[in-house]
Amino acid sequence: MTLFKLQTSACILVEDHLSNNCLPLIRDLILNDPCLILLCYEQPAELWRDVLKQKHLRCYDEYSPDKWIKPTQRTTIIIDSVNQMALFHGWNECLNFIKSLEFDSNITKLILILHKDCLLLNTKLQIHLNHMAHSIVSYDAKQLDKIHVQIKKAGKVVKSEEVLSWDVDNEILKATTVVTQLKNIDVVENVSPASLTTFKIETDQIAQMERNKFQLPYMSKINEGQGRVFYEPDAVDDWDDEDPDDDLEI
Repeated sequence: MTLFKLQTSACILVEDHLSNNCLPLIRDLILNDPCLILLCYEQPAELWRDVLKQKHLRCYDEYSPDKWIKPTQRTTIIIDSVNQMALFHGWNECLNFIKSLEFDSNITKLILILHKDCLLLNTKLQIHLNHMAHSIVSYDAKQLDKIHVQIKKAGKVVKSEEVLSWDVDNEILKATTVVTQLKNIDVVENVSPASLTTFKIETDQIAQMERNKFQLPYMSKINEGQGRVFYEPDAVDDWDDEDPDDDLEI
């Protein structure tokens, strides 16, 4: 499901390291795209042609943004890599060009490859790209087949960790979600109130039996069925059979 969501994303930022191979993921992201333009600033165009083998593939080496011709049909664009593009044209011109591609109605998907280990921590280029991208795929520095995915949708950011694997028989790239193991929480034992005080507040069996034997004076009358309730009006009471509320002066 994660790979399908990435395939339908408009702007994807792929952050890899020197030890990672992002080509299987790139191939999966453009699997059903009819038209593809590749701007090669790092790897030569011949290498990409051998790997992708797309029928409608156009590759340009070190393409200058001022010579850009807008596509006339629905197109997917890959930039390899944004690091080298920023070195060639400056990061300001690089970002402006990427923004223009993002707002082009004929460009349905934009894939940006960024070598994270070639950047200083929290550089302006990375900060702007993270803000612009709809989806971010970051390769784990220690586990080579593990990726961290962030997908922005409807004002929310959905994060997940996936492990990539290649199905040789079906030639399909699979992503398995990493389930975070919950830490075992010690169950708090029921605490007796008696253990929290310095005096005895509970009764044992013998004390309860002695308490049950104790009889109040009126209990014998109640048990014999002779219990009565007597009401004697007070001296200040103004009792009137005709108007009981006369003393209220209503």
